Amino acid sequence: MSRDMTIGLVGAGTMGAAIAQGAATSGFPVILNDRDPAVLERAIGQIKASLGRAVEKGRMTEAGAAAAFGRLTPSPDLAGLAPCGLVIEAIIEKAEAKAGLFRALSELLSPAALIATNTSSLKVDDLAAAVSRPERFLGLHYFFPAAVNPLLEIVRGAATSDAVMETAARFAQATGKRAIRCRDAFGFAVNRFFVPYLNEAVRLVEEGFSPGDIDLAITQGFATAIGPFRLMDISKPVIALHACRTLARMGAFYQPATLLVTMGESGQSWNAELPAVVDPAKAAVIVERLQGAVLTAVLEALDEDVATAEDFDLGARIGLQWGWQPCSGASTLGRAGTERLVARHFQGRNLPNSLGALPG
Repeated sequence: MSRDMTIGLVGAGTMGAAIAQGAATSGFPVILNDRDPAVLERAIGQIKASLGRAVEKGRMTEAGAAAAFGRLTPSPDLAGLAPCGLVIEAIIEKAEAKAGLFRALSELLSPAALIATNTSSLKVDDLAAAVSRPERFLGLHYFFPAAVNPLLEIVRGAATSDAVMETAARFAQATGKRAIRCRDAFGFAVNRFFVPYLNEAVRLVEEGFSPGDIDLAITQGFATAIGPFRLMDISKPVIALHACRTLARMGAFYQPATLLVTMGESGQSWNAELPAVVDPAKAAVIVERLQGAVLTAVLEALDEDVATAEDFDLGARIGLQWGWQPCSGASTLGRAGTERLVARHFQGRNLPNSLGALPG
């Protein structure tokens, strides 16, 4: 893909600044926009400092960092994005604010320019209604921290053209991302199962398990570096609550746990402390409960053709850094073993058709 295409970012918060840094480091000229000059100035400073740390750690040369920083242009004026061939929105997760931005971008940009949303919770098709020529509109959902996390979800709306999907795939490759192509659905591919994983962990606390025991059991059972409660403390429980409320419209399984509502709305942290050990029987229950929640969401999403089994596993492996992946894990468990783990969530409901594709 030609590095001559100028990339625009709207929103210079943590996510927007990181996406801008990644694109500039990959050789693209980048225009970073935010209507708040103070936010924009802070973002530019953070990017410069981040590039400096990369040099100190030997990941970049001083010349490479200087070149990347030189490709970055701050712009407090939306009109500064007019030359861009791709503009990625990374503003507040409010549909009205995003729709207003997309209407303005539709008038400002070339008719051939691509417009993308980095939303993690809203549907691409709902936002596409504000875009002229919606065939050029899609979702590009980055994962934290966006400058280094290699996963990117490319979300196709009902009107998104094949050519736009291919351009987005080439852009992902050019910026060092591993792309999952997924259908427009609440939670897309990864959050569809990651949010229920967090929610089920909170349900276990409601049943008397400690956050520390859960975190230790999961780091071992999922072969990952961080458990659900430590992760929620880093990103804030309110973010998990917001994502869970977005998925809740899909049924009782996705409804947020009462304690998650309490923690998210209060602004408290879990402050989980890892014990030296966790009882093996207790750990087995914890791991199976969270695997069951993940598998429930993935099997339902497979029935809906949200993404492929390979892409769900890719999201778990490189986006979430899990050693255990849901689809390969289900294949190892087999049909009977997987059904045992998910049965609690399908009482009174039909089991997913995708369960029938598992061995045994």
